[in-house]
Amino acid sequence: MKKLLPVMFVVFASVGLSSMAFANQPPRQPPTFEELDANGDGLLSEDEVKGPLKDDFAKFDVDGDGFLSQEEMPEPRQKKRS
Repeated sequence: MKKLLPVMFVVFASVGLSSMAFANQPPRQPPTFEELDANGDGLLSEDEVKGPLKDDFAKFDVDGDGFLSQEEMPEPRQKKRS
């Protein structure tokens, strides 16, 4: 039991320090249009996007051509800072 106590201390201390390091990171920015445009054609296909943009692709594809232009891209949501 006495040997277990120092090990537990080290584990809990390292978890606490790593969580503090992540808390000090600046908020992650969404990728730019250019970063998403894998083939560089100036349009985003459904294969080039993921997450909420892919989930709502048809809603954002206003002209219905199967691609998103830079003009059709939604404004990034701003995270609320507490």
